[in-house]
Amino acid sequence: MPFRHRRMYVEDCVSMSILLNPYRDPARWLAAFQSELPDMEVELWPNVTDPTQVEFVVASRQDPDDLRRYPNLRAVLAMGAGVEQYVGSNMPDVPVVRLADPAMSDEMAAYVVHWVVHFQKRMDAYLADQADRLWREQAYKTIDEYPVGLLGFGTIGSRIALALADLGFPINAWTRTGTSEDWVTSYAGIDELNGFLAASSAVVNVLPDSPTTRGLLDSGRFDHFRPPGLLINLGRGATTIESDLLDALNDGRVGAAVLDVADPEPIAANSKLWSHPNVRITPHIAGFTLVRSATGLIAANISRILAGDEPFPLLDKSRGY
Repeated sequence: MPFRHRRMYVEDCVSMSILLNPYRDPARWLAAFQSELPDMEVELWPNVTDPTQVEFVVASRQDPDDLRRYPNLRAVLAMGAGVEQYVGSNMPDVPVVRLADPAMSDEMAAYVVHWVVHFQKRMDAYLADQADRLWREQAYKTIDEYPVGLLGFGTIGSRIALALADLGFPINAWTRTGTSEDWVTSYAGIDELNGFLAASSAVVNVLPDSPTTRGLLDSGRFDHFRPPGLLINLGRGATTIESDLLDALNDGRVGAAVLDVADPEPIAANSKLWSHPNVRITPHIAGFTLVRSATGLIAANISRILAGDEPFPLLDKSRGY
């Protein structure tokens, strides 16, 4: 969709506004946007003075019915990495701008490095030995013997891969079309997915929720994990079939799973994942949207739109991300 130049309301000199709906710390977000864009009105949802003046909605999640209340809406700007909530026929016909924040990617890279090293160095075994007051070495794969595979190699996946590569881990990457990075072993398309899984001691899933990724990790895929495979999921829970993962953990096809996401969230209280000895769960905290960095990126995209330029990166609704 072409980007409309900013309208001028000469008659009443009313400036268009930004509607802000953060999932936490609304006062901090409001102050940050008022500082970044001092010439624009910024309001916190649901306190909308005049729906006709809302030009931009900045939100982690916003109901499409609410978005249609704003007849002069020009764009929705996401406050997180996930944008599947903005895909659907009931959405207004406006662009959705994704958030690609290097600071968030750094946080997620640190999370993954922690867990990869934890299992590569057999830290779970040492914790069990400590409980039994045992002082003994555990056999383990050295870094160069422990390839890590990234399911998804965009802004987040490539940052995680770089952090691991800097430590000496061999890196595999699986994407729709492949990558040309010479420090990565690339796998492309669904036909090469099983080979990617078999080549990776740890599989780090950063895939979005889309029609092509939903349920991608099922029983058949777990058959191809390299024993004792490690799955780290910080993409979207819908990419993994929970019952199939539990079966694979129980029969040893998958050795351990670290789950920062689930479908639905939170994980049901009666789910067997909670008590499984080889599962580690965190409540979607691998990477937060940071006010100090995200505000500048979002404000820059608003300024681009006001200048008649195209913001980036844009949600491709046909792909779902």
